Amino acid sequence: MKFRKVQWLLLILALGGLLFVTACDTPTRYKLLTTFFDGVPPLGSATNVAPVAVPDSTPNQVAASPPKPPPEGTFTVHPPFQQHQCAECHQSSSGMGLKLQPPELCWNCHKDFLAGQKVKHQPVESGDCASCHDPHQSENKNLLLQKGNALCLTCHDDPLENFKFKHQAVESGDCLDCHTPHATNFKSLLKQSVKDTCDDCHDDLTKKKDVHEPVGDGDCLACHEAHASNKKYLLKKTVPELCWVCHDNFLEKAKFQHDVVEDCTSCHDPHQSAEGALLKKNIFQLCGDCHDDKDLKADKGHAGFEGKSCTTCHDPHVGTDMNLLKPSAKPK
Repeated sequence: MKFRKVQWLLLILALGGLLFVTACDTPTRYKLLTTFFDGVPPLGSATNVAPVAVPDSTPNQVAASPPKPPPEGTFTVHPPFQQHQCAECHQSSSGMGLKLQPPELCWNCHKDFLAGQKVKHQPVESGDCASCHDPHQSENKNLLLQKGNALCLTCHDDPLENFKFKHQAVESGDCLDCHTPHATNFKSLLKQSVKDTCDDCHDDLTKKKDVHEPVGDGDCLACHEAHASNKKYLLKKTVPELCWVCHDNFLEKAKFQHDVVEDCTSCHDPHQSAEGALLKKNIFQLCGDCHDDKDLKADKGHAGFEGKSCTTCHDPHVGTDMNLLKPSAKPK
């Protein structure tokens, strides 16, 4: 009986000691263990610490890292796509079918910019919005598939290619400086009238007394190409062929012609003038640029005509007389 009591006492002490040891921190537990037991490993040895991961010693080893998101501002993201609202456009969140066909689908969020417009960009009118825009995200502004003029040139021929003279605004600018990409009330998808478009960069050419009719009508494109030309000043034809489009060709049957008559702009301003007939100067100054006043006064035929216009007697362009005298001025 006495022996059994001793056994129970030892068992209780052992359990108490075990609970006491497990409840202590590492240094205290180590001290107690070394007090009662021999051969306890030193504190900090490999058997008393958790295994430590050793990095791979392979040279040039690069640790894997999660892919970084694109820098802020790199991408333009369509709001429904960004907010995972796929069902706003698609029949289901996992399906590819659209609820409506463009552009009606687009009008659910965007203003119908075709309504009330006379001239419409063909891909817009046919609902092919995706030919220019990515419906989800893009590296370009306005979700465009390509930047700037490169997008336009996927469908349109390069208007500058193979031309000698190029409109500076076209060469250094953006198509959208003059044109709208969707719809407008102006021909050729211009943002505004031809005259107002040209006036944005060029001086107003309608301020003087005499204005060339196409200029006054704002029809700059009657004479000039908008983008490029092989003719100087972006002209559609050379002078005088360009002038013959509207004016009668008085050179066809002429017996005699004024030396300078084939260059209409040698005497006439093509846009506007303070003088009649779009002359660059008054008639005396203009004729005096080529004809010497001393020689004119020496001619007996000019006696008594001082101060009168040269065109009183002479035709400025062509005639049947070698001196271009008008029939009414010929000696009888």
